[in-house]
Amino acid sequence: MAGTVDQFKSLVSSKGGLARNNLWRVKLPSLPGGRSEEMNILCRDVQLPGRQVTTTPFNFGLVSERVATGYLIQDVSMTFQVLNNYGVKEYFEVWQSLAVDQNRYEIGYKKDYVRDVTIEQFKKIKNLPQRFRKEFSSGMGNALPTLSDLQLGETLLGLNDQFNDIVVYRCQLKDAFPTTMNAIQLNNEIDGVVELNIQLSYTDWVAPFVLTPSSLKEAFTSTVRQNIVGFLNNII
Repeated sequence: MAGTVDQFKSLVSSKGGLARNNLWRVKLPSLPGGRSEEMNILCRDVQLPGRQVTTTPFNFGLVSERVATGYLIQDVSMTFQVLNNYGVKEYFEVWQSLAVDQNRYEIGYKKDYVRDVTIEQFKKIKNLPQRFRKEFSSGMGNALPTLSDLQLGETLLGLNDQFNDIVVYRCQLKDAFPTTMNAIQLNNEIDGVVELNIQLSYTDWVAPFVLTPSSLKEAFTSTVRQNIVGFLNNII
């Protein structure tokens, strides 16, 4: 039996709302042709990677079942808008040349051309009081946490520089490099723009950071408490 509208609304509310496919960013390495921040701005779309479990038939007497044997991962596709300096194309040409030098016809060492790439999903902050936003942005000494304070281990809690978004999911492509740089299509469209599609291959992907509403509240409360205690200790 399908749930009611109220049940759906309650579920969505309790889990922090629906994930939006337009709240994201990609963190690429800085290379000649483009810095990490520039490449994120010019990236028009990206995929979160998937994983397929491979199986093989196995007979248990007269019964045949499929058992797991491993897993497969697929390349991640990214599309970038190209500016008139063609820096985006230069960026991926340089990256590919680290793997295969087309001038000297030499193959590079894997350690020299692979890089980790991070894809993050955001959600909008709606309930953070405005007074906290002002206090955070003004610093307030050590009384309240700054952005650098909001860390869980080596992982940034997720507030961006303007405290408008928060990271709820982070996926990292391990040892990635661009294996395919697709051809650029030119045509007679008056208002058309040039785009470049890239396929990234990688060894594996991991999702070391998934933020839930409860973990955010606990981390936020703990950080505020620690900073206030530290501030009081400094002035006593």
